[in-house]
Parts: sequence; C-alpha cells; structure tokens
Amino acid sequence: MHVQTYIPKAPLSGFVNYFWYFEGYAPPHSKELAMPDGSIELVINLREEKIKLFDREYKNPTRTYGSSVICGPHSEYFIIDTSEETTVLGIHFKPGGMYPFLKMPLNELHNTLVSLEALWGARAHELREKLLESEVVNDKFRILEESLTKLASRPLVRHPAVSFALNEFQSLPHRSPLSDVIGQIGLSHRRFIQIFKEEVGMTPKLFCRLRRFQEVLNRIDRTKNVNWLDVALACGYYDQMHFIKDFQAFSSLNPTEYLSTQVRHPNHVGL
Repeated sequence: MHVQTYIPKAPLSGFVNYFWYFEGYAPPHSKELAMPDGSIELVINLREEKIKLFDREYKNPTRTYGSSVICGPHSEYFIIDTSEETTVLGIHFKPGGMYPFLKMPLNELHNTLVSLEALWGARAHELREKLLESEVVNDKFRILEESLTKLASRPLVRHPAVSFALNEFQSLPHRSPLSDVIGQIGLSHRRFIQIFKEEVGMTPKLFCRLRRFQEVLNRIDRTKNVNWLDVALACGYYDQMHFIKDFQAFSSLNPTEYLSTQVRHPNHVGL
C-alpha cells in the first residue's frame, strides 16, 4: 500500500490539516468502523465511480455515492465498505475548516454524507478529471491545492470567537470549562452557540465531548494494558460509568472491545 500526505501552504493550512493519498489499500476486513472527531473529510475515489457505506448495524449497504463524497462534521460513527482495493485521495479539514468552501452553514451537514457534486456541481467532476490526468501524487496535491483555493466562496478567515474557542477546546479540552471560555469571548451565550454551530457544525458542548473522546483514543493508541479508570479521570470524566457511556455512544463499542479489534488508525477499526 502506498500512503502519502501533504500539508498545504497558508492560508489553506489554517483550514486543512492535510491532503492524503491511499493506493492499493486492501485490508483483510470488508468493513471499517469510522469514529467521529468533529472534522470534515472530502474523499475522491480515483479508481471507481462509487463510494459505498453500510448501515449502523454493519449489515446492508445503505447508499452508494458518486466518485466523491463529503463526510460532514460527525458526532456519530459510520461504516465504510473496504471490500475492494481502492485508490483514493482526500482532504482532512480542521474542525470548521470546510466553512469557507460552502454556501451553507456547516450544521446542515451534521452527521450527513453528501456527494461532492451536490455541493460543488460540475466543478466537482472537473476537479476529479484533472486529478485523473496526472500520474504523480505530488502533482495531484498541487492540483487539489490550487483548485480548493479557487473554490472558496467566503474569505479564508475564521470568526474571532470561533478561532479563540477552538484553540481553547483543542488545547485544553477537559481542563477549561465551557462557561469560562464563553465568558472570555464577549458574546452572549446564544449568539456564540449560533456562530459556532454555523462554522463548526455542532454545538460547543458536543464538540468538547468529542475532543474528550478523541483524547481517550490518543492516550490508548497501541497500548495493550490500560487502566480505564485512570484514563477516564485523566481525560476529564467524572467517573468510569460516564466514560463508558460516551465511548459506546461515539463508537458502538465498549473500551475493551475497541482494544481487541484490528485498529489501522485510532479512528478506524476493522470489522
């Protein structure tokens, strides 16, 4: 399998974590559980004209999308079809990073998957055709970077309140109470939540829960012997019961099941 990533230059780097490319990904499992982290993923299948997802019981394909799909800001897990070898290219946006490239509030895409053509029209098809014309991965990244810059429908600037809050939530996801952060912003509670939902795709409270869950996954990554109570307390949970409830809500697994599964990446588990 060939894997390659690229971090775009500013100002895109303020909205995009990285571009990624997978070629020849053929895992032994036919389905893969994707965990939510509140970010948005753009996925372009360069081998087939389809992207297939399964229902939440892991059984039946619910929908086959076109060759490109936007995974909106998720607070729920979803299941990807990995039964066929693929060549895919994508963009892993930072939380709220997709906002300048859409003409709608991001909360309208919460827990949804939408074909890229439905959002960008013919420009989505044109982008894929350009990518297919190039055989060098770095050239594909360059095309993606240039095209994404031109596709911006809003200024590449975050709302100051959202920028401040995201920095606080991601650097101190469990040590800085939500009320303290909002108190430093200078907006009413209701106004701040409205702006945050529009730009990030969910409420600040839900986003903080996801950051706490993600911190758990990062702490236990590649660890075999875990003291779950210590992890729960270190990540800001009041007790182990609340920790397990959140873990199951976001992943469909209990913590012990998660550790026993085949993990390609903290957010991707083979089924």
